[in-house]
Amino acid sequence: MRFFVALSLFLSIGLMTIQCKKQQLESSVLSESLPKPKLYLQREGKGKRGTIVGLEPFLNQFSYATEESFYSSLRLYFQEAKDNEAIFVDRTIFVLPEYIGTWLVVTAEDKSIFGTKTMLEAMEELVKQNLGSFLWHYGFSPSYSTDHLKETLFRMKAWQMTDRYQSVFSRLAREYRVGIVAGSIVLPHPKVVEGKITPTDGPLQNVSFYFHPDGRVDDQIVRKLFPIEEEKQFLVEGKLNENPIYRTPLGKLYTMVCADSWFPEVYKEMEESEAEIVVVPSFVAPKDAWGQKWNGYNGYANPKDINPKDIGTITEKSAWKKYALLGRLKTPDVKLGINVFFRGEIWDLTAGGDAFFQMMGKPVNNLVKEEKIQGRLYVFSL
Repeated sequence: MRFFVALSLFLSIGLMTIQCKKQQLESSVLSESLPKPKLYLQREGKGKRGTIVGLEPFLNQFSYATEESFYSSLRLYFQEAKDNEAIFVDRTIFVLPEYIGTWLVVTAEDKSIFGTKTMLEAMEELVKQNLGSFLWHYGFSPSYSTDHLKETLFRMKAWQMTDRYQSVFSRLAREYRVGIVAGSIVLPHPKVVEGKITPTDGPLQNVSFYFHPDGRVDDQIVRKLFPIEEEKQFLVEGKLNENPIYRTPLGKLYTMVCADSWFPEVYKEMEESEAEIVVVPSFVAPKDAWGQKWNGYNGYANPKDINPKDIGTITEKSAWKKYALLGRLKTPDVKLGINVFFRGEIWDLTAGGDAFFQMMGKPVNNLVKEEKIQGRLYVFSL
């Protein structure tokens, strides 16, 4: 049925489905619209082997308007780390938040998208500007989800998103000679083929990549294991025993994508991998969710060690401290655990959260004081 509906629409619209000529934002408008955050930097540790730098960049939709605006928005933080002597050549790893690459879905699109007020309006405009491609993918691409519209939107832009994501993070890794845990991006079951991230016809997944200091992307991919209820409508989970361990100059590195850090079985797998560094790219929205009451595990049954009295009583922030990285990372073999969060305003979507750290088995206080438009760097010397 979906095939015939799409085919009928495709034929009836005819020439109207041809891609509209897209007008880019004027450089002056883009420059004025990009966020100008106040930067906060916190240092911890006294080691000389190298550094782990957690980034919480403040971004908005204009940060994703062009590949260059995305690059420059992130480079600001890499350069701040360099200016503060926090980078060691080939011995520094940057950790970015979950979904950092996902809004590349709008990169190089018509300027009308960036003039909309809400994310829903922006996505509707994105479909209009790519109507022929959208209808083709809607009718003829494989579907694995209940939210077929959202699935189609990301599938039709997958190759462009992939190219820009890899281009920007490879460029930053080479320029600063650092390793990068490049947050995450939504792509259809990607693979790395001959050094290139390659989307497939498989289901959408929330995936994280590691870039080496020479700009090369590692061929091992981290796939989110426990997508929350909202994500389950269009994302498919990864398999626990297939997530990799990355060998870095600072030790074996294990990545948990956001909600994965809440589940005991993930820590068991991590311990078996003999990880020495644990990183958690995360995303929490809306921004004020941090102070709201916690409603228990999202999309899954609560593990047996959860205190049922906490549900509806403690805040979301307190629940993160108790049941995610800080509460579950027990092995003394892990030198550093770091959990960073996406920050910014993507149309009407606001995101926040405060980073968590554990160093040599002990929690480290986050000393940041909240400001309206604020980017954050956390530097740990190992």
